[in-house]
Amino acid sequence: MTARPSAPLLALLRDVAKKKGLNTAALARLTQIDKHRLKHVLAGAEPLTVDELVLLSTALELNPAELAGSPAAEAAEAAPLPSAGPVREGAATIGNLEQFTVDPWGNQAEQILRLGFALGCDIHVALDSAQIAGSGVPESVLRRYPQKLPLHFEAAWHKHHAPAFAPGGVTVRLSFDALYTCVLPWAAFQQVTLFPLPPSDAPDPPSEEAEPPAPGPRKGGHLRLVE
Repeated sequence: MTARPSAPLLALLRDVAKKKGLNTAALARLTQIDKHRLKHVLAGAEPLTVDELVLLSTALELNPAELAGSPAAEAAEAAPLPSAGPVREGAATIGNLEQFTVDPWGNQAEQILRLGFALGCDIHVALDSAQIAGSGVPESVLRRYPQKLPLHFEAAWHKHHAPAFAPGGVTVRLSFDALYTCVLPWAAFQQVTLFPLPPSDAPDPPSEEAEPPAPGPRKGGHLRLVE
């Protein structure tokens, strides 16, 4: 299949966004383009409009000369993520995702968290509150969640979370009543959930304004969801 004429431009936009540490959600926030739409556009699955190109070039600080003449290959690449650990027998590579490898015998919480940040997914974690005393999380927050502390890492703010991985845990910047630098030990992680965007060829979600289907004939007892 012949490459689309816009392919080099889209590659340039993706590479510059990567260089600046901006994932799809962060770029969508800066440009006010719907993140699902933006993902499809940057993947080449939907056409890029002139207005969207202006918004993207402004957010990425690209001038007309760079858009017209700079090859995508010259855009600086972001530093690769360090390996999750030595690759043992049975470990599998996830494509070419920043040289990331899956080690089924290694630290699972660390590997899932690395993957979520690398993909730019929203991430939800649940931590054992008893194991994060002295981590930098405010005592007032720990008193509010004495058993399990839920944290949500919104993809648009990954760059500001600034995760730094170490053998004992991950250092992240968290916002409560103020900004805190916290060291979260791996032993405290009880759950890590990723929220991926749909693939570029997936059908768009139904509009919230769409009329609900007419109810069918009532048959016997039923359950109602009430607020």
